[in-house]
Amino acid sequence: MTRFKVMIITGGLISEKDSSFGHALYKQLLQWRSSEHAWLDLAIKLAIGEPLVRARLARRLARHASWKPTVEAFFAQSDNLHTPELTEVLLATLLQQSGLAFDTLSYADLFSQPKQAAAKLVDCTAIFASTTLLRDLAEVEVVVQRLRPSGKPIILGGALLGSLHPDWQDLDGVDTLAIGYGEYLIPALADYIRSGFTQLVPPLGGRLQQRGRTKLLFSGLPAGRSLDALPEADWRLAGRPLRMVYYESVRGCPYRCSFCNYPYLFEDERFRYKSAERMADDWQRLREQLGVEFVTCLDSLFTLPRRRLTAFCEALIRRNVGMRWICYARADDLADRHIVQLMQAAGAHQVQIGIESGVQSQLDNMNKRCTVAANRQALDNCRELGLTSVVSLIVGYPGETADTLQQTYALLAETRPDFYFLATFSTRIADVPVLSPFNRARFGLRTSDDRRTTAPYWAHRSMDCREAVGHARALHRQIMQAGISLNAALFYPGMLDYHASQRADLLAFQREAISTHTWAAGLLDLGWNWVDRRLAADLAQHLAPAEDTPIIIPIQARP
Repeated sequence: MTRFKVMIITGGLISEKDSSFGHALYKQLLQWRSSEHAWLDLAIKLAIGEPLVRARLARRLARHASWKPTVEAFFAQSDNLHTPELTEVLLATLLQQSGLAFDTLSYADLFSQPKQAAAKLVDCTAIFASTTLLRDLAEVEVVVQRLRPSGKPIILGGALLGSLHPDWQDLDGVDTLAIGYGEYLIPALADYIRSGFTQLVPPLGGRLQQRGRTKLLFSGLPAGRSLDALPEADWRLAGRPLRMVYYESVRGCPYRCSFCNYPYLFEDERFRYKSAERMADDWQRLREQLGVEFVTCLDSLFTLPRRRLTAFCEALIRRNVGMRWICYARADDLADRHIVQLMQAAGAHQVQIGIESGVQSQLDNMNKRCTVAANRQALDNCRELGLTSVVSLIVGYPGETADTLQQTYALLAETRPDFYFLATFSTRIADVPVLSPFNRARFGLRTSDDRRTTAPYWAHRSMDCREAVGHARALHRQIMQAGISLNAALFYPGMLDYHASQRADLLAFQREAISTHTWAAGLLDLGWNWVDRRLAADLAQHLAPAEDTPIIIPIQARP
């Protein structure tokens, strides 16, 4: 048996998988201590968390509500909370193929079961800590501080490093940043571990840099657009039967939405994808050999290329795979009724759509290359054909006003998607297009430059971040009280098994949760007002006021 063992640690620092509010609050306190100017981050969490707190209270206090049996049955289904992260299973697969033993932890376990976690760390040679679901440098520091006493070399990998590595400074305990494709990095890191951490050779096409005491290992990129040669995650390594697994078939994105950095991760601007036949083979194997019932696709856009989508759906139907699946999709693809029918015939259960706004000028500001009409038609098609819709919306993007938000609300009231997510506009990722000099000047966008906060402060000509989070809180209440759509953050645990027949009871529960128990609402308002005042003061002090002089935009500049 090999004497080398790697501890794989994945997940988010604060996530829906936390076993209790107490553990979440504890980690929030640790993050707060490591953060700078974090009042906006706290306000956003309060806006998101208020419906969850009030819903939990409503469930406990309700005795004979007509909605209670449906709600309790809905929340009894929690596959979304118990499936290991794709990163964990893929790293385990790659380590096994490289001849190294491994063990696994989640960040939730690391903080909620510290003694058990410390005992497991004693037995490992190195730690692979994923940043994919971490959100800023402060969260990375909290994790590293917890791992550092083990004395084991820490190797950080994952998507967050794409924005952190250019300005990386030594962090005690961190030996290496692994940047790029894990499929190429793990064999090189396995050899590095076997050498006693003395010889680190980059993979073919990759490179190695030394930054202070930290090594930066870059993976290099595939030679072409196809990802068919990449190894598949072996879900047998999860060690237990799973109803749902995660799947990834693309890297990058062909679109250039101004708020998104997905097309630019790891210095790779090409859109790459697996073939329809490779995907159908993978899913058939998952279904027949492991008994998997659901696949949740993590791709930025599963419905592109259109020819691949059509061929894939036809292959699933022809092979009678019998898998149900969830994916991200563009509205202009779903506006084609035939595509929705084909996807549903192939087992599609739920689609997540980036609606973002109900106002065309806002979609244009975002460079979404989509129309309000397409968004409306996509949601109409999903509703009429019985495909569950989950929409995401951005509150506060440059150009946003109270009036544009009400137009977005009107679109939701008209189309009534099954679930919705609200996100407040963020300037956390430094290299997204909206933060280019051209767009900063175009929108009068001013931002703070804090790496140790999930939510840096910002302001533009029509709104600032404090106003935006206040609007998001009010919009949550408005949507929930009117019974327009279900709050996806609230209902996330059971969304996998959602059926339209549950909608009326779930909406009734949501309405009661947000409208009753006014004493709880009063306490939450006190907390909100306290945070809001501190946010206002810190925002005024920390974010420079707008300059009076006009900004000249060079004619050659582009968004």
